[in-house]
Amino acid sequence: MPTSQAAGVCPAQPGQPLRQVDVFDGPVEDLATLVPDVAKERAGHWQLGYVYAAGRTVNVRCHYADARTVDVELTQKVERCDYRIDARKTLDLRCK
Repeated sequence: MPTSQAAGVCPAQPGQPLRQVDVFDGPVEDLATLVPDVAKERAGHWQLGYVYAAGRTVNVRCHYADARTVDVELTQKVERCDYRIDARKTLDLRCK
């Protein structure tokens, strides 16, 4: 059975496309925002294995078009999260 991370990290919100994500080293409340290792106009990624190697977890804050946010804790170790932005400025985030 695929994990939620493999299927895409941010839960679908009908009619509300994903516009932005923030990736955190540890709990969102700690505000330890991570900058992508590669950040291009339409794609990029974060290397994240070191966070889990240090005994912490990665958390993602998903920002939708209607200004709602959803926080997702990636409890299963991921090595990398990749993002892509399509022509309609909809973001897709996948971690593995």
